[in-house]
Amino acid sequence: MPHHTEQTAPPQPRLDELIDQATAAAGILPTIDDCRRLEAQLRAAITPLADAVRRRQDRLPEDSPAWQACEAALLGAQAALSGNLGLGLRSAALHVATLGEQARTLAACLPTTPGQGILPVR
Repeated sequence: MPHHTEQTAPPQPRLDELIDQATAAAGILPTIDDCRRLEAQLRAAITPLADAVRRRQDRLPEDSPAWQACEAALLGAQAALSGNLGLGLRSAALHVATLGEQARTLAACLPTTPGQGILPVR
């Protein structure tokens, strides 16, 4: 039985919703707390996406267009993950937008079943 002071975590957004929020951050600036939340969620989502893209890339003919797309997506994600929120709200929003675009690029390398959408964030 849950204790009355325990709280359940809010449901995690789907990856496509998270990416939309992140890319919108470069337009109308969110709060720094929103940027921190989005960054943490995107970093958590990018790692399994990158792993799935690597597995797919391993099954593709080396240097094929699909293999090259996977490689570009992986390198872009690696570069985005090496960044941080920076010192100001604008830099934080741009960093979050960059992470969102890289998550979208990774997800585009993965086949999806019709109606399945993009992988959910866990």
